[in-house]
Amino acid sequence: MIDSGTGLTILGSAIGGAKVLEKILGPTADYVGNQIKEWTEKKVNNTSNIFHNAEKKLGTEIDKPGRVPPKVLKGILEEGSWCEEELQVEYFGGVLASSRSGISRDDRGAYFVSLVTRLSAYQLRTHYLIYTAIKNHFDGQDLNIGESVDRRKMEIFIPYSVYLKGMDFTNEEIGNFHTLMTHSIWGLNKEELVENFSYGPSEYLKKKFSGAEESGIIIQPSNLGVELFMWAFGYGQKSNKKFFATTTEFKTDKKIIIEKTMKTK
Repeated sequence: MIDSGTGLTILGSAIGGAKVLEKILGPTADYVGNQIKEWTEKKVNNTSNIFHNAEKKLGTEIDKPGRVPPKVLKGILEEGSWCEEELQVEYFGGVLASSRSGISRDDRGAYFVSLVTRLSAYQLRTHYLIYTAIKNHFDGQDLNIGESVDRRKMEIFIPYSVYLKGMDFTNEEIGNFHTLMTHSIWGLNKEELVENFSYGPSEYLKKKFSGAEESGIIIQPSNLGVELFMWAFGYGQKSNKKFFATTTEFKTDKKIIIEKTMKTK
């Protein structure tokens, strides 16, 4: 167990100095209490990875006045400290970066911390695959994610072979593929992060999309699904309409393979 120094010093040292922590959090840094002294080194490292990710996403914005609401920090410290999976770090880091603003009561990030916490690693990665594919297909187009008519135009087909590779399943997980896939899709649907989906063999899917030459998933995005993606990559203070702007880029250090998906419209 870590048994020396203040909580601010301990966490600050892990991310390169207490000043970096104070820059990210603003006055909310005062809420970093001594309970961190009781944390294991692993929990400190997990949390520092999230802060490193947020620092990277903030870029030069970190030098502007701002603060992260205490409720957001509470969620990051309580939930993020247990997360080792890289994509979870990516999402928590983005929510932390997105939460930094000059509006003290803007605690929307607390909702997205809770949402990310509720998603399994499989659901989170599926969310990433879906919205990366949608961004790639419709980037630069004049589409409004808030309009149901436009969302129907954004429907895509993901072959199972593409989904398998993108999920990077182990042999054991491949043996449980259908259960993991349905867990992911239905879980995202429950949280209203996707809409209007179908999955199954090609002969079934061809009733909806004639180009479905193999088994797979047909799915549409949701407004909340895009909003989570924006928050997860540091764009939470921007409108969802910016999702398809060519200047809005979603970069990650994690190598996730997304091969050929298709538009159905």
